Amino acid sequence: MHEVSLMTNVLELVAQEMEKHNVAKLRSITVRYGVLSNIVEDSLRFAFDVLTKDSEFAEAKLNLVKEELTLSCRFCSHTFTTEQKNYFFLPCPNCGEEGCFELVKGDGIFLDRIEAEE
Repeated sequence: MHEVSLMTNVLELVAQEMEKHNVAKLRSITVRYGVLSNIVEDSLRFAFDVLTKDSEFAEAKLNLVKEELTLSCRFCSHTFTTEQKNYFFLPCPNCGEEGCFELVKGDGIFLDRIEAEE
């Protein structure tokens, strides 16, 4: 369950940002993750609950935003979304060329927003 280590890293970033901006009470965080990151949303929520219980973040809320897979064709520059995780052999819906795409969105995990107060 890599979600625990991912959430540990996210909460460390949150603590650093809160210290940098001199805020003490965390209200919520928003985390974006891509469909290619293989994150199980329930596991990420569970990790957040376990890691924040009895901590300075105990009352904070976790918002999760799942990003679709967005690709850009290297031949015609057409940008599109797909639910196919194995996109290497997909044809471009615009020009028909296969498998030559740049990944625009849909991979990784990002701390998108922190809401806190003094």
